[in-house]
Amino acid sequence: MISASDFESSVGQTFTVDVGNTQLALELNAVRPLSSSSRLGGGFSLLFKGPRDTALQQATYRFVGNNFADDIFIVPVSADATAVFYEAVFN
Repeated sequence: MISASDFESSVGQTFTVDVGNTQLALELNAVRPLSSSSRLGGGFSLLFKGPRDTALQQATYRFVGNNFADDIFIVPVSADATAVFYEAVFN
């Protein structure tokens, strides 16, 4: 089962995300514990940063990084002038 500790050393790492016939790079910005979670191993969320010009919709995407490849459901949560931010919650 995926846990927060699987990602804590990956903050700042870029993950490749398969989007149809192309790939997009998303940077892992933060790993946040969810203290109220009853999930085995504890709940957590991941915050990713992606390019502003290519926004992804809420959906499940294939993420590939150093020693990691799995499908993750992400939701766009905010944007600024340079980036779009996405959150994945494991609860």
